[in-house]
Amino acid sequence: MSGFGVSVFHGFTSTPASMRALADALQGAGFTVDLPLLPGHGTSWEQLATTSRSEIMRAALASYDRLAARCPRVATVGLSMGGSLALHVAAHRRVEAVSVINPGLRLAPLTGPKAWAMGRIRPSVASIAGDIAKPDVVEEAYAQTPLRAVVELDRLFAQVRRELPELARRRTPVLFFRSSVDNVLPPSSAETLSRLLRADQLETVELTRSQHVATLDHEAETIHEQLISFLHRRHLAAETLERMAP
Repeated sequence: MSGFGVSVFHGFTSTPASMRALADALQGAGFTVDLPLLPGHGTSWEQLATTSRSEIMRAALASYDRLAARCPRVATVGLSMGGSLALHVAAHRRVEAVSVINPGLRLAPLTGPKAWAMGRIRPSVASIAGDIAKPDVVEEAYAQTPLRAVVELDRLFAQVRRELPELARRRTPVLFFRSSVDNVLPPSSAETLSRLLRADQLETVELTRSQHVATLDHEAETIHEQLISFLHRRHLAAETLERMAP
C-alpha cells in the first residue's frame, strides 16, 4: 500500500496533533501519509490573523503534490477546515478518494460579516477549540480566535462551496463522518455537502457519541477502521480497473 498516499489536514486554530492518531493508523495500515502543519498554525494566533486563505489552500495542494511525486494514488482526509481543504484539493487534483470529518462549508449566518466588523474594535475572541465529549481530552489549539482569520475562513468555505459541483462532476468517492452533536459548525455545513454532491458518491457515517473534534473523541477508533476499509476498497477498485483496461 506504500503506493497509496494520504494527505491529512487538521482544523482551524488547531495543529496536526488532532489528527496524529488517525495518521498513525493509516501508516500502520501501509499508507504513505503527509500530515502538514498548515500556515498560521502552531505558532501564535497573531500570526494566523495575518495568514490568508490562499496560503492555507496552497499548502494543502502542496501536500498532495509531495505525495503524488511518490505515489500513483493519493487520497485526502480532513477535519473541520481540514475537511474543506480535502475537498478543495480533490476539485483541483486527481484524487482517488476523499474523507471528511465534520467538514467546514458554512459558518453560522452572518459570522463572517460580524467578525469583520468586530475585528475593527478587537483582534480576537475566545477559543473555539475543544468541542469533545470524551472527558479529560484537550485539543492542542490557540487560546484565542483571531477575527481576521475568521473572515478568511468564511471566504475559504465559500470558495470550496463553489468548487463542489466540479467534485460532483468527477464523481470522486467521499466518506463523510458526521457527529450528531457539533457545537462549532451549524447543521447547514453538513447539509451543503449532501446537497451539492451526488448521492452515489457520498457515503455517510453517523457519529452518535462524538462532538466536533471527533478524531479525539469516543469514536476515534471507528473513524480509523472505517476510513482504512474505505481506502482499501478504493485501492482494490482502482487496481481492478487497471487490470481490465486494454
